[in-house]
Amino acid sequence: MEKQISIHTDSQQLSGVLHIPDCNKNEKIPAIVICHGFVSSKVGQHRLFVTLARNLCQAGYAVLRFDFSGCGESSGEYQDITTTQQIEEAARAIDSLEKHSEIEFSSITLIGHSLGGAIATSVAASSRKVHQLILLSPVANPFDDIVKIIGQHRYLESLEKGSVNFEGFELGKTLFMSLAEQRPLAEINKFHGNVLVIHGSEDMETPLENAYQYQKRLEQRTEGHSELKIIKGADHCYCSAIWKKELSEFILDWLKNQS
Repeated sequence: MEKQISIHTDSQQLSGVLHIPDCNKNEKIPAIVICHGFVSSKVGQHRLFVTLARNLCQAGYAVLRFDFSGCGESSGEYQDITTTQQIEEAARAIDSLEKHSEIEFSSITLIGHSLGGAIATSVAASSRKVHQLILLSPVANPFDDIVKIIGQHRYLESLEKGSVNFEGFELGKTLFMSLAEQRPLAEINKFHGNVLVIHGSEDMETPLENAYQYQKRLEQRTEGHSELKIIKGADHCYCSAIWKKELSEFILDWLKNQS
């Protein structure tokens, strides 16, 4: 079953879709929350998150995918977003699952793609509700990675004019200020749960080196296990049925081994 839900924050209304599998009503369902990335939405490029959520749901997981404010069907404007705000919204999305009695709320798996990976890392580092973390093609150095994607000239234009257009999205100067403050590679050390990192070998937006940077930091922890999977040939958004299938299989196999 898939149902539309609304997640209320102090100033915004976030649009979400909750996938709930058919199962024994006497058993609690493990839950997964998906954080989309930069200039994206809960659908994902080439329906990445729709496909992933349905595959996970078919395997018995409740999955929540949602739009950050200013994205998709949520309220707000993209030029007003900051990473601090997105961290708060992701935490609120997790909290929204508590009202669903069929969901096992005490142990959440958080998935983050691209910039959503950096957001998910910060949420996991500060939340006792997140027990497992999955990072897909994650941003490791938010400011440098995003400026590289949009181009230095657009960043400079945002400083001069207050915002800049990128592929139809208005990027506010405050976004870049917040990106400069995010340190996901430092935050990851604060998370003591198990972590899976997946990256495409041909990712031209967030380099494969990011995955190795995360894995290096994860191996320095005294608690929690980590695993790195590389999908050969895959791009940033896994824009192939074969890559999407491999992505889902990696995640499901890993989740099975955690139980």
